Amino acid sequence: MFKRNKKLIVLIAVLILVLSLVVGCATKEGTSPGTSPKPTRTNFVFGSSVDGSYGYLVLEAMSSVLNKHFTDIRFSSVSTDGGSENIFLLFNNDIDAGHSNNADILNAYMSEGPFKDKKYEPMQLLSYGALTQIVAVRADSDIKTIYDLKGKKVIVGPPGSGLETDTTRYFGFADIDIVPVNLAIPETADAFISGRADAALLLFRNGQPYPLNMEVEAAMEIRYLPWDPKINKMMMDATAATPGIISPDVSPFMNEPMEVYMNPMILLVRPDLEEELAYSITKTLVENVEELKAITPHLQMVAPENVTKGLVAKFPVHPGAVRYYKETGIWEDRLTAGK
Repeated sequence: MFKRNKKLIVLIAVLILVLSLVVGCATKEGTSPGTSPKPTRTNFVFGSSVDGSYGYLVLEAMSSVLNKHFTDIRFSSVSTDGGSENIFLLFNNDIDAGHSNNADILNAYMSEGPFKDKKYEPMQLLSYGALTQIVAVRADSDIKTIYDLKGKKVIVGPPGSGLETDTTRYFGFADIDIVPVNLAIPETADAFISGRADAALLLFRNGQPYPLNMEVEAAMEIRYLPWDPKINKMMMDATAATPGIISPDVSPFMNEPMEVYMNPMILLVRPDLEEELAYSITKTLVENVEELKAITPHLQMVAPENVTKGLVAKFPVHPGAVRYYKETGIWEDRLTAGK
């Protein structure tokens, strides 16, 4: 009896070993070279921006579309103060991806501005348009140029936002000492209209005015102050901003084209994001752009021909996104592939 049981035990052990080898071989044969295993995470959080801002609307729309196409991961977005804060949140593992811009990425890599105590090296995933701002004053103001803003109260956006970072750098280059007023976008119109500031930065996304601008323009007559082309060039050299023109057709208070510098809006991730997940997120967003546009028209620039244009050449693009861009033929040789 014992001998029969012993033989049975040996036979079972041999069968288990054979089955293990078969399963192992099947697993290896079924895994494509260069691919990562399926992510085990169940949640993915985007850091957006202040309520009502471009970044906020974009990331809300992206979360919605991704949730339609992913069954095993739940995507959501949280409101933040924008670019700089999102980089901090990203590397504190509070979010998995974040809305940012060229100026804040530069500061993070150079340990400048809010990042002076530590260097951060996020990776780019995709770009979804460009943002710029122009200073507005009341039509009857004695402020005629940006250089007349010295000592004046100027609304520059929320503290720590990309808008504040950008404005601080610009006025620094121009040697203009303003009195910055930090307000969120929803509060800016009321403060400017009520006279609590001498000037305000009004915003344009992809060349079109923010609702903020229209609220201000409906309440009073204003003037837009031209930027200095020399300082624009300094901004582009320093931050990888791109040149742009705002057409006078977009505002009754703009009499001629306004020469501006444009800040690409970029989705950032940590370098350790799974390659397969980065690939899938990029592919899903780019190939379902019509669904994004159906949620908000602010995503008109999210298209195969545009998603790489706003990426900054000097900073790495996540390998998962690189793979998708190369497969579809939209990778640009000027860009840097992350490792």
